Amino acid sequence: MILALTGLALGILLGLILGVPLGRRVERVAWHADATIARARLTGWLIRDLTGGILTAALIITVAAFAVWTLLRHHD
Repeated sequence: MILALTGLALGILLGLILGVPLGRRVERVAWHADATIARARLTGWLIRDLTGGILTAALIITVAAFAVWTLLRHHD
């Protein structure tokens, strides 16, 4: 967000000083950089959530397998 606002301010200044097309290019680059950072953050959250889900499923499967093994092994 800060990167996009900085790029926007820089783009406005460059647009006023050097002409509109250069200013718009700087704004566009800043917007793409901010969007890339947001996608990377989202991807990190997805990986963290999926990893947590996979580890939870593995733990549940392990406990269930141990319980079944214990019940089948128990002979009186």
